[in-house]
Amino acid sequence: MSLYLMNDDVNSFEYVIEILLTFLPMCNSLRAEQIAQLVHNSGECHIHTGFPPEIYILYAQIQKSGLTVQLKLDKK
Repeated sequence: MSLYLMNDDVNSFEYVIEILLTFLPMCNSLRAEQIAQLVHNSGECHIHTGFPPEIYILYAQIQKSGLTVQLKLDKK
């Protein structure tokens, strides 16, 4: 499964970066800034691939923080 961050026009770049740094595994400030910029420019960005239950936990944590995320099944 893949987790995507969606553009919401509500949260600031700084807040999005803070949430990504807090919850996204192996995320540093440069990657968080790049993700925020990609989401702003293209409307969505793939941010993580994983397996249940871990990806569901990550989804819930980010969503509870006020960001818009979607889970998508990986295509084979």
